[in-house]
Amino acid sequence: MLEDVTRTSPVAGGLRIQDMTAKSLDDLLVVCIDEALIDLLGSRVREAIYDYLERNHSLSRSEIPKRLNIFLDLLTETFGTGSKIIGKAIIKRLYEKLEWKFESNPEFEFMNYLDAVRARIAQTLLDHAKNGAASR
Repeated sequence: MLEDVTRTSPVAGGLRIQDMTAKSLDDLLVVCIDEALIDLLGSRVREAIYDYLERNHSLSRSEIPKRLNIFLDLLTETFGTGSKIIGKAIIKRLYEKLEWKFESNPEFEFMNYLDAVRARIAQTLLDHAKNGAASR
């Protein structure tokens, strides 16, 4: 997956994408999940979701980005089509934190958006590396 990702504008907490790693992107995703769940469902429901994942799937909050399928399956089982609204709220938060404009695509689901974020970051990394090599 992405080991290092770059971008020139700041991200949450003053972190720049050029300083990000796959782990920090995962950390940012966890923050977005936290915020979206609290906004849409409240902190008690968020804690209940995390508790359920920990007890039934041995999945801690910080491990969610590595095993998103379990988290997304739980949302779908619990909220049905409402899970799509939750997923989109998480992705919108991620775009906000990356300071990107979010454009909804009716054919996209959560993983499509996340793949697009990763691809855009990877492309930025490539562009940055090319520009750095060209300036030497």
